[in-house]
Amino acid sequence: MGAMQRTDRASSMRFIYRDRGCDAGLIMTENSRDATQQQTEAGRRYASLLDEAMGRINCVDAAVTGRLGLSPALVREFSYLQIRMLCEVVSLGCLVAHGDIAETQSGALQKEWSANRIINRLGSLHPNFYPHPIRLTFAPGHVHFDRVESGFLTKAELLRLYRKCGSILHRASLENLVPNANERHSPDFTDVVEWTNKIIKLLDQHHIASVDNLSHFICMLKNEDTGGRAGVALALSPLPLPE
Repeated sequence: MGAMQRTDRASSMRFIYRDRGCDAGLIMTENSRDATQQQTEAGRRYASLLDEAMGRINCVDAAVTGRLGLSPALVREFSYLQIRMLCEVVSLGCLVAHGDIAETQSGALQKEWSANRIINRLGSLHPNFYPHPIRLTFAPGHVHFDRVESGFLTKAELLRLYRKCGSILHRASLENLVPNANERHSPDFTDVVEWTNKIIKLLDQHHIASVDNLSHFICMLKNEDTGGRAGVALALSPLPLPE
């Protein structure tokens, strides 16, 4: 699996956001009265989902490296089950992060479990709802972060991957039983590793912007300040960031 980059610390007071040559200041408000109760609770719930994601990523790693003692067919099924659940974790995380949008509190979305339906509905409420990977650079008194523009699981890829997982996790029809046998029993798990590494690159370090672009979750899949668990900080921008 791809190596995980760890952040050095998450306790600095100012983020400098770089995008298209423009620097914009975001003031971190973690553990501050500036954060609303809804934002604080959303951050906790989002961090819990990231911890779940890390556990599932580790399970895929254990399966494809042979540490679970499964046959190739079962490695593939087990791994794609975890990947499907990771797609759902990402979509639920988006729902949690955007809990300030009134429509996300509706009965329909609160009961929804399907990643594609959640993603499609959120897209109609907030076009930039999806997490965007960043790379954090720490300096005294502030943190720089730059957008990562490639190599991660995009929104369109998540929807496609979710459908792929659904087809893999069915045993197959009789007419496809023999044609699918070679793939099911192959010990080559390149596709599993590639998809999982895309998810890692999406979640490793990322930010999620509110619908008004004035508040931002700065998220780390693994953070030394929290004992290797996920870290989520809230940052506020005094003015909307450039689109």
